[in-house]
This record gives sequence, C-alpha cells and structure tokens, in this order.
Amino acid sequence: MADKHEFDVEKTQSDKNTNDETLVMNEEVENSRIEAVALVVPITDDPSLNAITFRYWIIASFFSIIGAIIQQYYFYRTTSGSFSIFFVNLASYSIGKFMEKCLPVRSISLGRHCMSLNPGPFNIKEHALIGITVSTAAGSAYAIDILSATDLFLNYRIGTVGSLILIITTQCVGYGMAGLLRKYLVYPAEMVWWSNLVQVVFYNGMHSTGEFKTIKMIRGWSYMKFFWVFCIGMFIYEFIPQLVAPLLVTFDWVCWLNPFNKNVWALFSSVSGGGIFSLSFDWTSIGGASMWLPLSAQLCTYGGMVLNYWIILPIFWLNNILGTKSIGRPLTSHLFYNDGTPFNIKEVLNPDYTVNWDLYNAGKSANMAPMYALGFMTSFIALAGCVSHIICFHGADIVKNWKAAVGSDREDIHTKMMKVYPEVPQLWYATFYVLMAGLAIVACEVYELQLPWWGLIVSLILGFLLTLPICAMVAITGFGPGLNVITELVCGYMLPGKPIANMTFKCYGYMAMYQCQSLLSDLKLGHYMKIPPRSMFIGQFWGTLIGAVFNYLTMVLIIDSQRGILNGTKDDPTGLWTGQRVDTFWGSGLIYGALGPAKMFAFDGKYWFVYIGFLIGFVVPVVLWALSKVFPQYQWSKFNIAIIAGGMGAYPNGYAIGIFPSIVVCLIFQGYIFRYHKGWWKKYVFVLSAALDTGAAFTGLVMFLFFSGGISPKLSINFPHWWGNYADENGTTAPYMSSDRCGSYKGQNWTGGV
Repeated sequence: MADKHEFDVEKTQSDKNTNDETLVMNEEVENSRIEAVALVVPITDDPSLNAITFRYWIIASFFSIIGAIIQQYYFYRTTSGSFSIFFVNLASYSIGKFMEKCLPVRSISLGRHCMSLNPGPFNIKEHALIGITVSTAAGSAYAIDILSATDLFLNYRIGTVGSLILIITTQCVGYGMAGLLRKYLVYPAEMVWWSNLVQVVFYNGMHSTGEFKTIKMIRGWSYMKFFWVFCIGMFIYEFIPQLVAPLLVTFDWVCWLNPFNKNVWALFSSVSGGGIFSLSFDWTSIGGASMWLPLSAQLCTYGGMVLNYWIILPIFWLNNILGTKSIGRPLTSHLFYNDGTPFNIKEVLNPDYTVNWDLYNAGKSANMAPMYALGFMTSFIALAGCVSHIICFHGADIVKNWKAAVGSDREDIHTKMMKVYPEVPQLWYATFYVLMAGLAIVACEVYELQLPWWGLIVSLILGFLLTLPICAMVAITGFGPGLNVITELVCGYMLPGKPIANMTFKCYGYMAMYQCQSLLSDLKLGHYMKIPPRSMFIGQFWGTLIGAVFNYLTMVLIIDSQRGILNGTKDDPTGLWTGQRVDTFWGSGLIYGALGPAKMFAFDGKYWFVYIGFLIGFVVPVVLWALSKVFPQYQWSKFNIAIIAGGMGAYPNGYAIGIFPSIVVCLIFQGYIFRYHKGWWKKYVFVLSAALDTGAAFTGLVMFLFFSGGISPKLSINFPHWWGNYADENGTTAPYMSSDRCGSYKGQNWTGGV
C-alpha cells in the first residue's frame, strides 16, 4: 500500500501545472527528436492522476498470479500457449471500469497509510501500471530451469526458502541494475524501446486521451472499434492455419517439386532444413513487430537469416563440409559420433555428474552439427559486434546523454515532463542490488549449487559490464544478443566438470542482463505514460515478487504429480506433458559444465573456428566507423554486424519459418508506407499490429485450452482428416503432406549417414 504522503507530493506538483492536461515546455510545441516517437507518443500529462490505487492492487495482483501460474504451467506442456499482455490490458480495463462504478467512495487506512477505495475514474496511469506489473510477473523465471533439473535428474530439491531466494535474486539483481542504468538507457530520446510504442497507442486509444478523442479511422470508426474488428478477424482467421489446415503454417512449396530428394529436404524444408523460399500464412510466425521495427535493423536481421540458411547451409550440406551430411539433419543442437549416431554423455559421467575422462578418451569423441557450431561463432560475433558497434557509433552519444540526464539543452521532452515527479534515488537501486547479490551468495554457498562466491561475483560483473551495450542496442534497434552462450563458455573454462555451477553461473550472468533489459523497457513505457518513478519502483518489484512465489508453487505441484513423465521414466498416454525444456537445459549444463568448452572447442579440433567470431565482431564495426569518417554521406551505422549475426543464429534447431513473408511485410510497412505515407502509418500501424497479434494470441489460447487438452485430456479435439492437415481419409499421413514435407512419407526420412 503506498504512503499517502507520496500522493500528496504528486498532487502538490500537479497544482503547479494547474489542472490543464497539456504540459507544453516552450511556447513552440516541442517534441521528441525520434520521428516515430513524435508521431505516436502524446506530449500531454495530468500529474494529478494516481497510478497506485486500491483498484491497481486488486487487479494487478489477480492477473499477476494468474499469469505466473499459466506461464509456468505452459513450461511443462507439449503445446505451449501465451498469456497475452493485450488480453490483460483489455480485461483489466473492463474490470477497472466496473470497480469505478461499484466501489464505495471511502478510504481505508492502516496506520499512517491511507487509500481511497474509489478515487475516481479508472485512469490511464493505473491501467498502464497494471500491465507493467503483470508483464513482470507473467513468465517462467529462468531459475526454475535449475530447480527443475536438479529435482528431476538428481532427485535433489532445494528447500522452499532456498528456492525462493534463488528465483527472487536472479530476477531482482537485474532490477537493481535497471535502476542504476536508467539515466543512460531510459531518459535519452535515442533509447526508444520500440515495442513500447504499440502499448502507448493501445492505452491512449482505449482511454481516448488527447488527439485520440477526435481521430477517426476508416468508415468513421473509433480506435477501439478498429482494434476489435481486426482483432476478431484475425482470431477467426487463425483457426485456419492452427486447426483446419496446418499445411499453411509451413508452406514448403519447393519441396513438392521433388518431395523425396534428400538434398531438397535439407535445403527447402522449414521444419528440418533451411526453409529457402518457404511461405507461412500463420500470423504468429510473422508477428506485428515486422510492421514497425526500424527498417535497417530488420533488413540486417533478415539478411543474416538469408546468408546463413539460404546460402551458407546449402554450401555446407552439398559439399559435406565437416561431415554435415553424416549428422543426418543440417540443423540440430544434439551431439553425435562420427557415424551420425547420437552421443549420450551420461555414459561417460561419474556418479557426481563430472566426466570420467578415461571412459571418454577410450571411446569415440562427440561431434556437433557444423551449422550448430557455426551458431556459436555467430553468437560470439553478435556479442563482440554489439560492444564494438555501440562504442564506435554511439559512445559519444552515451556520454552526451549522461550529461543530458542531469540537465542540458539536449534533454528529451518526455524526460523534462517527468521532472514534475519525485525521482527514485540511485541509492535505493544500489542498495537493492547489493542486497540481492548478498542473498545470491548465500543461496550458492548454502544450497549446494557448486558455484563458489567468487564465481557468482564474476557472473554478476560479466552481466553488468555487457548490459549497457546490449540494452543500448535493443533500445535503439529492437534487436540485441544474449549472454547465455558466453556465460556457459566462461564458466566452462573457469569451473570445468561442474554442470550445476555452469547452470547457476549462466542463470545469474545471463538472466541479470535479460531481466534488466525487460525492466528497462518497462521503465521506458512508464516514461512515455508519465507514471511516477516511485510508483514504477513499487509496481515492478511487486510483479517480480508475485511471479517468483507462484512460479515456484506451480513447479512443485506439477513435478510432484508428473515426475515420471517429466524425467522420461514414464510415458505420457495423453501426450500433453513434457520435460524437454528442462532436459535441454540440463543437457547444456552437462555439455558445457561437464564435458566443457576446452574439449569441444579445442584449438586442435574441428570447431576451433568459433573463436574467430570475437575478432570479426570487434573489427567490422571499427572498419565501418572508419568508412563513416571518410564517406560521411553514407549511413554506415545502419550496417550492424551484431544484428546480422543474430539473424544468422536465429534457428539452431530448425523451424526456419516465416522468413520470406516477414521480409515482405517489413518492406511494405517500413520500406514503403512509413517512407511515403507517414500519416497513414502513424494512424494505423501500431493499433493494427496490436489487433492482429492479440487476435492470434487469443486463438492460440483457445486452441490450447479447448482443442489441445489444456483444461482436460477430454477436450483434445482434432479436425477431420484431409490433405490440408497432413492426413488422408483413413487418418494416415498422405504423400507430401507431413509437417516435414520432404521425404518423410513411407519411412523415407533420414536420421544419419550420407
């Protein structure tokens, strides 16, 4: 419950601005330097609106609990769904308006804290803060992977207190970092955080604020009517690819020209191969982001995908480079022997899950699919390229933005407007970060996670140092690399033979950055929506806390009831439960923590070339920066090697779906409409994107609950067999019609050998 004094401060500040909703900093209307932001983010505010209200606590807590449970539930299901934030926004709006009409107008108090049950109309700030809190809670915490792996495969369950400390600290270390870095990654105008623009349009359209009151869409529709028409239309349409004709999800039309040719399968199948020129008519494989993310960043991403999967993969496969064909599939993350048979690392492990090198050296060595090894190289290119690119092209701006954050002529209009609210002191975030780091050390030392205190500190330092360049790139371009591979690599060298330590190191190093990135994005949304910083502090922490508790409780209930199925000792007759995600995480811990990168990436071995990625990543941005000084008329910074490398490593396990249609959508909306019809783009793109994504998400949720046995196995409904869903009238797979439509009919699929 918020302190009444905080609301008094906000009200006092609002009196200074009178009761006018419009806050104009100069006589001339000032706006953001970023064109897309200026087009869609209003420069209005009403500081008298409270974000933390009684309605906020009830609605945010309810949806946070539901979201945390549902997302953790999905984690162990074969068919995953998603808890759409747009669904939360729509439902919370309806509930908020209902509470506005029904709650009595009186206050409740607890000591010196006081809050009105019904402070007035359900406002846009409390609505946005509900969404931010729920998005913080509604996910499966990364630490759940560690807890699930040790529980399922080692029969070791960390106690409730230790588990909650592990989950909360992995989430909240990033939270402290976000607060410390907000001056550099939130306040400057250049730090756009593109996905928030959709939310801004959605909230303002729903509440009819400012110009949204008067804007009319096609046929005179309001913003929300436009949203609902296209949302319902996409909801109905998505049943076609997701239920009636799954053929449309991976429309590998080239495969049909020669369906039983192995080379055609490897190159053109989007399920197992490169998916060259594959089509998809499923909106979830395209996504609304392709309509509004920066054109240059998208072209870099898709360029990387085309380079890797449409050019390099065919070269590797057709020439059998590094034995690509012997693996059997061009894209897979599993390990194999030289003859293509699967490698089982458990056969060479000691009882304490360290490698028995005598057994390993006496047998055949493990091999990776060459394209998977190349994926490690591209991840190193992406990481080094991100750091180098940010330093070369944005280093000076970051220094200037540091000054702008404390006051200068370059301050963003939205940063100026936020000065009316009391700021969260840096000391709060610093204290929070140190406290969470201390608790993390306790968790590692007390609960047998194999990671010594100094190893944890190394992981936190690694995460902190790389968070600034990575999050800056995400904020500016919408794309950025992760730290999962580099953290595994560092710990593999630092603590060889300790798989649990490797998983824990990765969790703290990678998740601290990822959680920081997520929370920074939410802070920017609060910045655009003019939510008081102290309210944001409370809302984000509350969502993190709820998510941790209910993730853990859901995990315990599911593991206790489905243990045999999840650890692979029992078959699931319903086919609805799976431990595959945990098994993959555990397998990665064994490969990098037990087998170790020193063995897999030895300089005298097959995969030594992966380390060249660091050199390429560092050098290319420096060369481009030098060219920008010699030829300043060209925008060399748009060529981003980190984003290109990210696209190259987008599909390490296959399912290269949606590349071609995404490129088409990107070129239409960003390449043509944004450039030549900005008025139309400003008016329609973000609300259309939100409508299409929400409709597709609703279809997925309904499919999961009522057609795939999400509520009960009895509600597993299959559409009648026909050629559009891979089966003939007898229910057997028909020629050319399987999910992998190149050669899997009549036993002609390949699992190894040339």
